[in-house]
Amino acid sequence: MVTTTELATEAIVADAAARTGVPPESFQFLANLDRLASGLSSEARLTPSGRRAVAGALSAALVVQARLARLIERHPEITGWPVPRPVLVTGLLRTGTTLVHNLLAHHPGLRVPALWELMNPAEDRGDPERYRRLADEAQRYVDEYNRIAPDLPHIHYLDARRPDECHRLLGNTFASMVYEMRYRIPSYSGWLRGRDLTEEYRYHRRQLQALLWREAGGPVVLKCPFHLWSVAELIGVYPDARLIQLHRDPARTVPSTCSLCVAVREARSDQVDRHEIGRQWLDRIDQVIGGVTASRELVPSGQLLDVRYADLIADPIGTIARICDFIGVPMTGPAESAMRSYLRENSQTKHGVHRYRPEVFGLDGADLNRRFAQYRQTFDC
Repeated sequence: MVTTTELATEAIVADAAARTGVPPESFQFLANLDRLASGLSSEARLTPSGRRAVAGALSAALVVQARLARLIERHPEITGWPVPRPVLVTGLLRTGTTLVHNLLAHHPGLRVPALWELMNPAEDRGDPERYRRLADEAQRYVDEYNRIAPDLPHIHYLDARRPDECHRLLGNTFASMVYEMRYRIPSYSGWLRGRDLTEEYRYHRRQLQALLWREAGGPVVLKCPFHLWSVAELIGVYPDARLIQLHRDPARTVPSTCSLCVAVREARSDQVDRHEIGRQWLDRIDQVIGGVTASRELVPSGQLLDVRYADLIADPIGTIARICDFIGVPMTGPAESAMRSYLRENSQTKHGVHRYRPEVFGLDGADLNRRFAQYRQTFDC
């Protein structure tokens, strides 16, 4: 039970300590939490219910830390658990990474953690009934979030038993771009922009080890667009990773990203500035595209596959077969059949049509076309 509504590090830590029975000094990444909580308190323009929800979410991240520490104390073999050749799907936001992730989840030769697992990475083995309860709890969270963010399902559909982004693991270190997507926190965004996230990615890996220890399988597949901003740290921690990078015209993805940002921010705030969001994501995407060549050179030869959004939409099964060949888990008949069933049952507009215009976010379509012409040419998108 969350007892604090204060967005102050001391209150959040005290709440988590009361919930777990561990001393406050045992928690990690508290300097990151302090930066985040400060920005949320002074800049985010949260509603009262938003403050309660955010305080609870930050306390819950500390609870995960405590549970992981206790799990490793009982099972120290987790710290050496192998994570061989993980597959990481990334690319600019709104480029088809979710579709790739969901289709790969239907391949029985791959291990693709579901949303409820990513929300609960520190659970013991062999308790299916608890897993069902956790999945049900996660689905209640999703249903409530969709209620207060009604535009979200037709932009980014969530289901507790489907895969979702592994920013949830990095978020437990309080150093993730997902926070600047969810909330207006410019001071935190500026701080995060220049940080080396190696330690945070090591903690991401430790949580992933716990997930794989709990339930093994084929190569693990994770997905998050925000990895694109941290390729050096990602490869430093996962040196044998296979990266799948999606490409779509940024003149389309930037306003789509802004629309997603509005949808999630309106869940916790009633003061959402669309033009400010337009400037923020244009700057962030300009930044990563400007360094895309240099960051790609950090990936060892043969460990990166480029995939065009246009190819994915035109031939999803053929595109996934190419990805499967790349990661060394060939497409099988049962896998293809399951993927085709998914496509039949989940059309692009099943949960509504996502409509957006750059002008709503203070952006100019002609400027976007000029600005990203080189990217389009380089990746033929």
